[in-house]
Amino acid sequence: MNLIKEEVVVGLALPVAFLIVQTLHLAYKRIRTYAIAQCIFHISNMIMAEEEPSDEEMRALRLRFTAGVILDAVHFIAEKIYGNALNRLALIIEVCEVDYYLVGRIYRTRGRSRVCHLAKLSALTYATTIVEYAEVYLEEEHRETRFYAMAALVAARPDRAIHYILRFKSSLTLGEVAMLTQLLRRAGAPIAYTPLLSSQNHNLQLVGIYLSGHFSIVDAEPHLQRLAESENDEVSYMALLTLCSIRGDISTSQARTALKRLAPHERNSFMLYAVQNCYSLRSCVHLLTSEERRLFAQRINSYKCRMVCN
Repeated sequence: MNLIKEEVVVGLALPVAFLIVQTLHLAYKRIRTYAIAQCIFHISNMIMAEEEPSDEEMRALRLRFTAGVILDAVHFIAEKIYGNALNRLALIIEVCEVDYYLVGRIYRTRGRSRVCHLAKLSALTYATTIVEYAEVYLEEEHRETRFYAMAALVAARPDRAIHYILRFKSSLTLGEVAMLTQLLRRAGAPIAYTPLLSSQNHNLQLVGIYLSGHFSIVDAEPHLQRLAESENDEVSYMALLTLCSIRGDISTSQARTALKRLAPHERNSFMLYAVQNCYSLRSCVHLLTSEERRLFAQRINSYKCRMVCN
């Protein structure tokens, strides 16, 4: 009987213990979230103040908040501001030694945690005093670790962006291409698209194609026509779509070659892109099958297309 009572007590204790642990975890998350919000408030006031914050004000942050809370607050703000405001944020990072704290976290963690910290480092573009440290992770086996190490280096030294991208041996995803381009823009670095489009490296080609479409660089059309025939399917596909986005000539042999290689769902995406960029059925008729022409005409005649193109 006593044994049964003990089993019942143990059986009831386990869910109670789980509930207590879960409640404590939720309470900790709420307290930490509140602390981060308060830290963001104080740092934002320093950035927006007429006068530059004093060392005492900035050091007060370290007394009031933990290093982890300051890091998360700085990371949040860094992704929301541009221009001169970043200079004050850089000063706060330096005085509070956020960059050195982050380096320590990168060193002590592994896997996803290390990737997360390297991603934060890439957002803090002014942590240039420790940029060499990130190079250690460019040769890591873990792909995401290598990418975010490269992103941090690109953000800190945009003048060497091509060098760092060349060292990244894996194929970039379009999301990663967009992220690298955003980092370069935030750093205020001049970006020459012609060397990128002329490169033999497909990652650099993708970055150049992305820039051409994002900024509607019509002068890039000759390069895009050439890349439409690339042996790399992704480069060819993105060059074709970018030709549409800059309203380039899609009646060329290069465009026809690129379109023939596309899978059905990619051909459908191409048609949507062409319609959205106000191409007529006449300009695309030689590229499409009879069924695709019918679908293309339906999309052109939709009220949304008429609103966009008129």
